[in-house]
Amino acid sequence: MAKIDKAALDHIAELSKLSFTDEESEKMIEQMSDIITLMDTIREIDIQYDDTKDNNQIAYSQLRDDRAKESFPAEKLLSNAQTGGDGDCYVLPKMME
Repeated sequence: MAKIDKAALDHIAELSKLSFTDEESEKMIEQMSDIITLMDTIREIDIQYDDTKDNNQIAYSQLRDDRAKESFPAEKLLSNAQTGGDGDCYVLPKMME
């Protein structure tokens, strides 16, 4: 298990403009050591990308034909939209306060 030492934590804290009590330092050392251990475990996983396996199971004959067709009338789409006072813009509901 990889373990970060107190000097490394103090250096990181100084760079981050953070300060820890002794109790918080011990907890941070434990948590950061766990993160480093997890990253070491992830590093061992083979993640080599093989583009020959990427979506090769779909044959072009299985895809639908790409045909142009008439789109939905804009007037019908905008019929429920609320326009602004001058009619040049649309009013949207407020999302955030």
